[in-house]
Amino acid sequence: MPTTQAHILVVDDNEEILSTISIILTRKLYKVTAMRRVEDFAEAVKKLAPDLILLDKNLGWADGCELCKTIKQHSLLAPIPVIMFSAYYKKREECLDAGANEFIEKPFEMLALLQTIERFTENRNQLEPKTI
Repeated sequence: MPTTQAHILVVDDNEEILSTISIILTRKLYKVTAMRRVEDFAEAVKKLAPDLILLDKNLGWADGCELCKTIKQHSLLAPIPVIMFSAYYKKREECLDAGANEFIEKPFEMLALLQTIERFTENRNQLEPKTI
């Protein structure tokens, strides 16, 4: 684990999933911001400046792929890794085409999720400081 906490934004409209992921990531010493609904997603990401975004594909209020595209098309936000997840494995290509850096099928093993997060956050201290 890096010496400073990686900040992870978790976006899911399922309260149980959001809570479980948040608790586990916090126990693993990540800084976590959990959101069920976001009015202006790009603006929220800009303000929070997370190191990584965990994003559900099927949100009751939005399509996660469209939110991912919004992030990846914004020059300052595009470098932020986005890991998308869905219960529909056939959505993998759609999520990756939207710009997601990785896709994980629900239900997922927490160890697999943690390993994926670590892969995207372990070298963040070696990168240039992020200013959004």
